[in-house]
Amino acid sequence: MLLKKKIKQMREKPREHCAIFGVTCDDLGYSVSNILYKGLIALQHRGQESTGISILKTGGKIFTYKKNGLVSKVLKERIISQYWGNVGIGHNRYATTGAVGFKSSLYMQPFHFKNNEIEFSMAFNGTIANFDEIKKRMDEMGRIFITDTDTEVLAQLIGSIALGTEDWPEILKLTSRLLDGSYSLILMTSEGDIYAIRDPLGFKPLCIGELKTEQRNLYFVASESCAIDAVGGDFLRDVKPGEIVHLSHQKDIHSELVIKADRTAICQFEYVYFARPDSIIDGVSVAEARLQLGMHLAKNDPILKNSEIRENAIVVPVPDSGRSVAVGYAKEAKLPYVEGLMKNRYVHRTFIMPGQAKRKIAVKEKLNPIKSIVKDKDVILLDDSIVRGTTTQQIVSLLKEKGGAKRVHLRVSCPPIVSPCYMGIDFPTKGELIAGRFQSQYGKRYIDEIQRTIGPDTLLYQTINNLTQAIGKSRNELCLACLTGEYQLKSVQKLAELEESIVKSRI
Repeated sequence: MLLKKKIKQMREKPREHCAIFGVTCDDLGYSVSNILYKGLIALQHRGQESTGISILKTGGKIFTYKKNGLVSKVLKERIISQYWGNVGIGHNRYATTGAVGFKSSLYMQPFHFKNNEIEFSMAFNGTIANFDEIKKRMDEMGRIFITDTDTEVLAQLIGSIALGTEDWPEILKLTSRLLDGSYSLILMTSEGDIYAIRDPLGFKPLCIGELKTEQRNLYFVASESCAIDAVGGDFLRDVKPGEIVHLSHQKDIHSELVIKADRTAICQFEYVYFARPDSIIDGVSVAEARLQLGMHLAKNDPILKNSEIRENAIVVPVPDSGRSVAVGYAKEAKLPYVEGLMKNRYVHRTFIMPGQAKRKIAVKEKLNPIKSIVKDKDVILLDDSIVRGTTTQQIVSLLKEKGGAKRVHLRVSCPPIVSPCYMGIDFPTKGELIAGRFQSQYGKRYIDEIQRTIGPDTLLYQTINNLTQAIGKSRNELCLACLTGEYQLKSVQKLAELEESIVKSRI
């Protein structure tokens, strides 16, 4: 019971895959609120549940506004027109379905921390694996918590360390040494400085940029480079794993220090699905990586040797993240690329929608096959990944039953996801992952069983070797834990092993 309770606790506490954005300007009379809005709009794909900003006029006070909803609904003109300041940070939030109280503003970000000793606002993307251990230490020090989030624990930890030194780089360095987790963090001080830090293994993306004109200089930090593009800035570089960067209207933008690790563990799923295609993450174009993923699938696809199928085949993407992969596949296979599924653009990403029931309904609202294109065809369907399997099953069924496809050949740009993510992406437990559950049940035959359950005529997954080649990173640079069950964080590895034993005991 203790083991089950521990795993349930990790699963149900708010674990976020979110967006963070920050900007500072050397013109004290200039307001950055509209820039925060534009940056967060560009990062909307990373979280749909709530958004918020903290803004400060140098020498003044920090003001924070946050609310449930999309950026365009929360940060309306009448709202942002009231927030003046030359320094600000913002956050888009996606919380997992088990997060109790996630609709409360207390669980939204930026997290504005203020007591009689210190004041700052922070925006956080990630998960702290040793959350309970740190919280227990803070409890023992008399700290009182009003939420059950790792974000508040992190803020309390930073505030406690700040009692011993006013040097912010030193505070963040000491904080990082105590954390076992995956994170990108931006923090705005009451003095008007922004500090950004990326965890030493580099799980979460983070980058910096600038916009210099004759009138003023602006400096940016963002989860993805597409946000810097959206505000007219110039992308400078990625924040290095373990690096602390200082954005200041007085000292421009500069690196304070780098906390080095033996390796990196960049989330491979950023390239496969999560990031916007026009972003560049750790020197790799997301769009190019997805193109290469499709080409690798085509190079290793046995059905392309079947002349009957080739003559009748079309390549169809699952919009939108399957498009680049499908283009790469079609290019390599020399087959026609067609849009065989019509997408309703006013229904948002099903993967990050809270609740399986909502996801199932959203698929029908979101996609409709174009019968005149897919009828009687061998549809080679390109998808980014299969997580729970129910969404993919619905799409295959739509193409066959409603679209009239002769056969559906499912091609998946990500290898089988067999293990949950404890580093901030809302992958379910191993028992809820179709590949994880079936691997435990059927062993080497699990992919055949996935095919039988989901319903395509053939099924081909990407290999891990081809995944790393397409991204252009080695296994020692990427986090492949959801594909291999091998976690780089010790505390997470123990939890994964516990859950594996529970899943097997239920079979």
